[in-house]
Amino acid sequence: MSNAIWVAWRIPCSGLRLSSVLPPATFRPVCRDLRITPSLYNSTPRRLYSSLNTLCQTQNRPNTLRFFPRYSAPTLPQSRSKKTAAPAHSEPTSDSLLDKSLSDLEIKAIFGHRTKVSPKLANRTLEVLQARRLEGTLDLDLPLDVARAVPQSQLDICLEWLRVNYPVDEDAAIMARIEREDREAEEKLVRRAERLGLYKPQSGSYEAELGEEDSPYGKSVLKEAREQNEKYLLAEKERKRQKWLDGEKEEQEKLQRQLEENTSLQQYQESALTEARPRADPNERPYLAWVQKHHIAGTLDHPEAMEVTTAQRLVAPALFVLLTLGLCYYLATTYEPPARKDRLWPDIPPAAATVGAIIGANVAVTLMWKYIPPSWRLLNRFFVIVPFYPSAPSMIGSTFSHQTWRHLATNMMVLGLMGTRVHDELGRGNFLAIYFASGALGSLASLSRSVLLGYLGMTSLGASAATSGIVAAWCMYHANDKITMWILPHELRETLWTQGWIFLACLVATEVFSMVAPARFMGVFPLSRLTKMDHAAHLGGYFAGAGCGYALAQRRKAERVQRARDAKWFENLVR
Repeated sequence: MSNAIWVAWRIPCSGLRLSSVLPPATFRPVCRDLRITPSLYNSTPRRLYSSLNTLCQTQNRPNTLRFFPRYSAPTLPQSRSKKTAAPAHSEPTSDSLLDKSLSDLEIKAIFGHRTKVSPKLANRTLEVLQARRLEGTLDLDLPLDVARAVPQSQLDICLEWLRVNYPVDEDAAIMARIEREDREAEEKLVRRAERLGLYKPQSGSYEAELGEEDSPYGKSVLKEAREQNEKYLLAEKERKRQKWLDGEKEEQEKLQRQLEENTSLQQYQESALTEARPRADPNERPYLAWVQKHHIAGTLDHPEAMEVTTAQRLVAPALFVLLTLGLCYYLATTYEPPARKDRLWPDIPPAAATVGAIIGANVAVTLMWKYIPPSWRLLNRFFVIVPFYPSAPSMIGSTFSHQTWRHLATNMMVLGLMGTRVHDELGRGNFLAIYFASGALGSLASLSRSVLLGYLGMTSLGASAATSGIVAAWCMYHANDKITMWILPHELRETLWTQGWIFLACLVATEVFSMVAPARFMGVFPLSRLTKMDHAAHLGGYFAGAGCGYALAQRRKAERVQRARDAKWFENLVR
């Protein structure tokens, strides 16, 4: 009774026939029904071909091989390869067929003693049936030589013998065949759609090579481009490295030729060729190589400077200084201090804000000299006076430039002590006009001295000319007033004092003496250190500041006289 349901379910089945009678399209739905009812597979006993043949009423055809699958749960093979987008069909090998050809006695035991089938044809029949079992194609027509010579009854006997002696999961083979045919049909449709332009896979083409980790999207074009760019960048980096290391000798030879062509620079030949360190390897010492590259890039390299005359070196800076003086005069005469609410820092005194901004600018430029090598090219062009190839904007830029902290501290200390006092007495407009005018005239004086004396390799920078102008302006503004040192006790201030013009005269005399006296041979402090200063720039700043201070003092005197006249006229009118 346990098989009643199975027999009742199988009786209406007419079996699977040849493709000429029952096409494969009719066979596939039956197998798909088998795949969705796994419970029947497990509960159905194994039945022989002969017993099933008695249950299914079919027509006997001489060229037809009836096939009834054994209903066991199939094990489907992998439908996709790991390396390709579409798997290849695996044909059965010779190892999967019969082990060896059967003898005559074995053939007669299978086909019967009265069989007329030759041993050769019998072995071929067994091999064909076994191959069809492995491929799941028992429903297809047999070869003509087998179909004509072997009766259907003997084909059934051969198939039963193979199932007993060579067990094969025929259901799994049928399912694999269905999957294979479905894939082939799908591939055919996809290729046709791709040719017609109706389908475009993301990987570029059908059956394209998979990407990393078996990605169906294929190889990444962006990753390939990135890898190519990385290879190019590495090669370019190595090329630049070799060019950098091999270019040291060329740079020295080029500098040697420039020095030989200009007699004014021959005295600096040795220091120019041996001052820089040997070029560092970017792979071993990248920071030093980076600094050296910016040092070379910041070095002025103008072959046309060899042909520049003395007049050409001085005309452009002189015109720039004249323009600066005109702007300073305009600032001094038209400047009006802003209201408290309009100031950027209303809680800070105006003098402290102005002087602090100037000190901050000087500190910023010093930091650029010290720690920002990419800025050296800009600084060498506009923030230092180079007589060999001067730049007009450097007449102002050099007054904000310092390369050592001691130089910066000295100038900023003078500016902090005297700048706030002058700012409070003269006003912001006059203070800024004096500062920039003194710095510009001092820079022009330094450049003129170096060019006229032939010191083309001597550079100059610093705010000492501007601070000297501030000191000179205050001295001339108080030319006849008593000047003393605020650090002295109150009793000594009445004894140790001098007038402003006398104090300024002493400063100018010290600068002149330090410039003309052979102090470097005397070795007397502080004259030995004074010879390293730019005395021409200091003198230029003193004269500019003194002129501005004298003009302001005369204007103050004229205003006092005018107020006295107005007061006297008012008194006479009242009387």
